[in-house]
Parts: sequence; structure tokens; C-alpha cells
Amino acid sequence: MKPVRGTAFARAGLLGNPSDQYAGRAIALTFRDFGASVALEPAERFEIVPGAADETCADDARDAVARLREEGCHGGVRLLQATLLRFAGASGRFGALAQDDPRLRFRMRYESDVPRQAGLSGSSAIIIAGLRALAAWFQEDLAAERIAQIALAAEVEDLGIQAGPMDRVIQSWEGVLFMDFAGPDGERSRLDPGLLPALYVAWSPRPGLDSGLVHSDVRARWLAGDPQVREAIAAFPALADEGRECLERGDVERLCALVDRNFDMRASIYKLGRADHEMVALGRDHGAAVKLCGSGGSVLGVMPDASVWPRLERAYADAGYRALRPQVG
Repeated sequence: MKPVRGTAFARAGLLGNPSDQYAGRAIALTFRDFGASVALEPAERFEIVPGAADETCADDARDAVARLREEGCHGGVRLLQATLLRFAGASGRFGALAQDDPRLRFRMRYESDVPRQAGLSGSSAIIIAGLRALAAWFQEDLAAERIAQIALAAEVEDLGIQAGPMDRVIQSWEGVLFMDFAGPDGERSRLDPGLLPALYVAWSPRPGLDSGLVHSDVRARWLAGDPQVREAIAAFPALADEGRECLERGDVERLCALVDRNFDMRASIYKLGRADHEMVALGRDHGAAVKLCGSGGSVLGVMPDASVWPRLERAYADAGYRALRPQVG
């Protein structure tokens, strides 16, 4: 058996999120400046690295799956534990392997440079990278949409994370995507990255809140029929619809208005941190339209033109934040 590696990149929501959790619509993109990778290599037993041996080791991968079903997923390697558990249930080959098949004994190790708890979907990047690595190892053909479905089930059902499908869909498909989550199939439409205006991503080096905690309060209010939450959630999808039209006709001015509106609507129903408000204000002070990339801790900015970037970059650095021009793809 030869070692294999799976990768996945950070993502940012451009418009429409967080309506994906409520059968809404969104536009999002992946960028290659940050990502996660999961490597599998032959070993004498199954093992996840790093982690304590009693949490990550078993006689083989099937034994590991049995223990995970009984004990659940815990510890720092819980993302890969849940990934393995979900892959085993979805794979047509895993359960049919003979007990002495060498593919059942391997070492999993992951690396990630996605800023932690910054709303750039670092957790699902690890899970999707793991699914891609497992699919290559077991020679399983998993389409992008299937990977997204398995990843979402791992986070929501196995790890108890409050999450919507957008992150896993865009990270599985990659590039720039318009997504409609209504109905059983919805819509996935690729958009030309060349249609995007001048963008930047800024983030706080200090970890923010767990995304599941950020979403849980609003979810509870939505389920209780809170009129303010219901009204905002119902309005997000139209921003994605109009945003696609703006991209196609090159209307940056109107796109900027939609991006600012997306943030203002979100801020009206979510509890946002000081850093989130400050990063948005810094961008707006320099003429950019700014919204959160995801649940908080990072922002995506649309600049009127790239000439303002040097001043923006310095402003974020002076305030203790970090920023870059994303390599979309």
C-alpha cells in the first residue's frame, strides 16, 4: 500500500449565509491560502496521530469503528474519529474486506493551518480532507455532493455540532458556488472566479467562539417562532439571488450594498464579538463592503478597487488583525 493524502481548503461565505441552515440560498468560495490535509500510510495497527494511544489506537480500523459506535467520538482527534465512523457506514468496500486485509491497518495524521475558531470552516476542512484520503485508500468513488453529505452527518449527528450544509458543500466542490438548499436536491451552480471583484479576508489571531455555540441560540429562537429571527432568515436568500446577478453583470457597487446588508441583518439577530464589529468597521472606513466569512472571527471584504488594499492591510495590522488577498479556487 502506498501512502495517500486528502486536502481541503478554507472557505468564506459571500452572500446568503446563514440561511443554508434553513433551506435557504448562498454564494460561497474556497481559497487556497489555508487548508487541511490528512495523510494515510501503512502501519501495523490502526492509529490516529496525534493523540493518546488509548484514544487513537486499535487493532485495526474495524475494531476502531466498533469502539467509536459504542463510546462515541472524543478528544482532540474527534474530527477524524467521526470521519472514520461515517466513512465506514457509507463505504461499499469497507465492511467486505477480509480481516487480514492490509488496508485495515493504517496510520492517519492531519495537518491544518486554518486559523482556529475563526469562522473559516477549519473543522470541516479536516473532515473532508479525511474523507478524500479514506476514499483514495479504500478505492471508493465518492462524488463531491456525497462527501458533503457524509461530512455534515459526521459533524451534526456524531459530534453534536450545530451546522448547515454550506461549508461542506463549497469545500467539497471548491471554487465559487451558488447553492440552493431547498428541497431534497437543491441547486449547485458554479460561478466563474473571474467574475469576483477585488476581495480580501481578515481574521483575528485570537480564537473566537465555537461555531456551534454561535448558531445554537438563533436556532432555538427560530424554532420558537421569534419574529425578528424569522424575518431575517427569510430575507438572506434574496441577497444570494441578486448577488449572482450582480456578479454576472459586473455590478460591484450593488454587490457591495448586498454584502453590507448581509452583515447588518446578521448582526441584528446574532451576538457578535467586539473583534467582529471592529474588523467590519475597519473595512468600511476604507470604502470596502464587509461581512463575516462564517460564524465569526474573520471577515470577507469587497473593495471598490484593488488600489485601497495596501492601506487596508496596514489598518488591519495596526489593529492587531491579519489580512490577505485570497487565492480563490
